Amino acid sequence: MIQKKTQQALRLASAAALFAVAGLAQAAGQTVAKDPETGALRAPTAAEAQALQGKAASGRLSNAASQPRGLLTGKINPAPVYHRDGTVEQELDESSQSFSVAVRKADGTIETACVTGAEAAQAIVKGKKSISKTAKVHAHEHK
Repeated sequence: MIQKKTQQALRLASAAALFAVAGLAQAAGQTVAKDPETGALRAPTAAEAQALQGKAASGRLSNAASQPRGLLTGKINPAPVYHRDGTVEQELDESSQSFSVAVRKADGTIETACVTGAEAAQAIVKGKKSISKTAKVHAHEHK
C-alpha cells in the first residue's frame, strides 16, 4: 500500500515538473511587439512576427557563421583545456589549417604555394589574389 502511494506521488511530482518545464520553455520563447502609440507590449501582428523571425534567423546565421568552429568537435570558439602538469590543449579551427594550392598561370606554368586558412586558399583559386601577393604563404620547398 505504501509503495503504491509512493509511486503515485512520484508520478504526480514528475508530471508537475514536466508541466513546469514546459511552461518555462514557452515563457522564454515569447515574442512581443511594442505598440508605437501607447508603448504597451502586445502580441505582434502577422507582418510584425514574420519580420521579427526573419531578422532573428539572419542574425543567428550570420553570428554562427562568423564564429570559428573547432575542427574535432565543431564547437564554436572552443576553450583551451588546462592540465595539471601545466600544458595547455587547444582545439584548432579552420583558420590554422594549411592548404596546398596550385594555379595554372597564363604562360601555362603551374605555381604552387601553401597558405594558412581556407579564405586565403579560396582567394588564390578564384583569382582574387596572386600567390606572390598573399600574406599567408609559407616558405618551404615544393617538390
